Amino acid sequence: MAALSTTPQLEANYDQFIAELTALTRRYGVAIQSVGGVILADAPGEFSHVSYVADISSGDLYPEFPDS
Repeated sequence: MAALSTTPQLEANYDQFIAELTALTRRYGVAIQSVGGVILADAPGEFSHVSYVADISSGDLYPEFPDS
């Protein structure tokens, strides 16, 4: 697998996302374990209509992107 090419802005956004995810984990007592499951937006606003499908019984959590 090739290394992901990033930009300083993308890396800053990722770091901020992780900080906020950490706060959510501490607040609600829910942690996410993911290996290789991160999807990064190519452009601002690309995920503006994303929602999540979550199944508490299986632990599955994945983004759902509406058709463009």
